[in-house]
Amino acid sequence: MRTIKNEWITASDGVRICTDVYLPDGDGPFPALYAVAPYQKDLLHLPAVSMYRFIETGPLDYWIGHGYAVVVGDQRGTGKSEGRFELFGPAEQRDFYDTIEWIASRPWSTGKVSMIGESAYSVNQWLAAAQRPPHLTCALIYSGFTNLYHDAVYHGGVYSMGFLNFWSTDQLRAGATIGGSTPPRPGGTADPVGMTLDRPVFDDWWEQRAVKVEDIDVPVLNIAWWYSIGLHLRGQLDGYERLKGTDRRLVVLDGTDSHERYYQPDFLDTHIRPWYDHWLKGVDNGVMDGPAVRIQVANSGRPLREESEWPPRRAVPVTLYLDPEPAHAVLSLNDGSLATTPPSPPEGTATAYDYPNPEWTVGTTVITDGIPQPTRGILTFTTAPLEHDTEVTGKITLVLYAESDQTDTDFHVKISEQKAVPKLREALMRKVAKNVPPPSAMVTRGWLKASHRTRPPQPIEPGAVVRYEIEIWPTSYLFPKGSRIRLEIANGDSAVADGLFHHYYGHKAGRDLIHHDADHPSHLVLPVIR
Repeated sequence: MRTIKNEWITASDGVRICTDVYLPDGDGPFPALYAVAPYQKDLLHLPAVSMYRFIETGPLDYWIGHGYAVVVGDQRGTGKSEGRFELFGPAEQRDFYDTIEWIASRPWSTGKVSMIGESAYSVNQWLAAAQRPPHLTCALIYSGFTNLYHDAVYHGGVYSMGFLNFWSTDQLRAGATIGGSTPPRPGGTADPVGMTLDRPVFDDWWEQRAVKVEDIDVPVLNIAWWYSIGLHLRGQLDGYERLKGTDRRLVVLDGTDSHERYYQPDFLDTHIRPWYDHWLKGVDNGVMDGPAVRIQVANSGRPLREESEWPPRRAVPVTLYLDPEPAHAVLSLNDGSLATTPPSPPEGTATAYDYPNPEWTVGTTVITDGIPQPTRGILTFTTAPLEHDTEVTGKITLVLYAESDQTDTDFHVKISEQKAVPKLREALMRKVAKNVPPPSAMVTRGWLKASHRTRPPQPIEPGAVVRYEIEIWPTSYLFPKGSRIRLEIANGDSAVADGLFHHYYGHKAGRDLIHHDADHPSHLVLPVIR
């Protein structure tokens, strides 16, 4: 490997962007892979472990060993690069265009360029591809997103505080001013939390940072993971649907190890390198053969399955109605049911939800005797134990008829698998540990701020019953026979139950009512593969 440190590229507005160039031994020229993010290229000596989640380029030595030049850059206003970091703003997007064209002009380059890296690196790749630099030959986008507002910052209008605090403070500002190996550029003082809090409604500022997917004209392989709820999954699937042309492919995988796998040679050999080899080296390896979509059904243990499109049209919409009858499933405020028949109760039947709940300990999670009980302080609606394996694959919608005594409220929705437990074990658990909730697994989530049911946002009238359509992020998940499908509804969430992707709760106090009568049949629509 030959390394050229601190190559400076002058952007179209005169700002200088700093990059490192890694070249294979030999005369070349080589096809090139470009990685750029606000994470400081001089920190790439750190190991790619979960502790250092910002190390996301993939193994550079792997790519150089397979005959690729690799260029790693500091995003404008971060690391050594000049200028001001403006959270994926227009100037940064132009920098990607300028850098790709600079790479193509180098004597060591064949003129064929693509990009590598996950998460922020892949967000930048979406944005770069939409700029249409002439020498960007293909794209391989791994766990990115296309809409900063909807996919990452404001989920249905609800502020994703946990992630923004972590990312802007830990990954950007503290990394630049405390942990960095170079003197911080002005970007070290950038305030993404302030930038985003000042703009709670989608406007031109957000529009400038939304990927114009329809402008992308290069072949794209889009790789996503089902577990990435709250950041990557929605945008990756939305991006695939909006791409034009036939040179597009989608792979969606099960598991929670997307970062680890991106550094494993066998995974790269199977899913990543063939795409680059085909488009950048002209290798006839069959990557464009067969159907365009391959998915791995989560919780199934099955290999990838081919589909002709996403979402699969063969999925059958199944409606489950919110029913006040007890499901005898879990300790919650109501322990309601999900039923296959429409409700018959008279008008006015509703389930009340008062907030804040005095038992809440961390967000909406109740902790009793040191044991977290995520459902105890919220509403649940659960099916009876399933009579057969049930695969849910596609887009999910919750139609909710609700009223509030406030002018605005939030809906946080979660679909979980409540796992089947043998009766003897269940009885033993209740006897020995009364506060231990039944085992469950989060499948997917959705959010909506009531005022954001319209665009532009409109407050709600206190006491009025309003129909909401709440987008729940897509999934492909196998609910085994004997398990239950559980719908959870709250107006907040918790760092205990929801980890990094919990949301700002705000100064909320009031009462919401979820209606489920014949005139207001609140229901969940699941796409089921027969």
